[in-house]
Amino acid sequence: MLQTSLLVAPFTVRGVGEDILWLVQNGAGITVETVGLSKVYGEGSTTVRALRDVSLEFLGGEFAAIMGPSGSGKSTLLHILGALDKPSSGRVIVGGTDLSGLSDRKLTLLRRQRMGFVFQFFNLIPTLSAEENVLLPALIAGERAGKYSERLDELLELVGLADRRTHRPDELSGGEQQRVAIARALIRNPDMILADEPTGNLDSKTGAGVLDLLRQSAAHYDQTILMVTHDPRAAASADRVVFLSDGRVVDEARDPDPDGILERIKNLESAG
Repeated sequence: MLQTSLLVAPFTVRGVGEDILWLVQNGAGITVETVGLSKVYGEGSTTVRALRDVSLEFLGGEFAAIMGPSGSGKSTLLHILGALDKPSSGRVIVGGTDLSGLSDRKLTLLRRQRMGFVFQFFNLIPTLSAEENVLLPALIAGERAGKYSERLDELLELVGLADRRTHRPDELSGGEQQRVAIARALIRNPDMILADEPTGNLDSKTGAGVLDLLRQSAAHYDQTILMVTHDPRAAASADRVVFLSDGRVVDEARDPDPDGILERIKNLESAG
């Protein structure tokens, strides 16, 4: 059982409209943690227990991969960590804020302010240029594009697309589109990036470049990168791999190698 630094009793700071904001005492450097997290879908004979008593901590600047056999709960965990779904029980604490006390409106604001998302399918707006797609989260939040001019230049340079900034998605390769998606996730300096199979539609060389970019982001901006993947080579690029099976955390590896990861996954699949 992982030890958590969460105080036994959180304290209420104040009510905000319909919301009650709970602040908890996180350990130093913890970006997000889960405490006794469970997720159940359906009832009776159709009940599916996607997560079972999951307690984890992820630090600032950590690049972590989440792996497991099909149906192990890894995507469910990522969605709950990203406030895209709610747990049936247990808690998620992001930067000292307990998400269980927040309304849908407050959760939306938290996602915009503290999180960035990268998906397997790039989800770029086809009529917008690369730089316009990168700026989209800021514009949706009602901010002026000019506020991010320096940040935009920095990110386009980081992802190697400074000379492709005016190109639309159909004028970019798959790897270039994914790099646009990563820059978009980074534009508002979130504390945490959640990536769901970010190399799933890329060839091995292009995928390696995307993983290098995620590693750079974690190190350069001290961001927490959480990546769901089925690819042992992708997972081996992370600092740490968390293995799930039947909704439970069953193993972890630090500084992993592809062969070791593949062996653990095979063992989990055969045990299932």
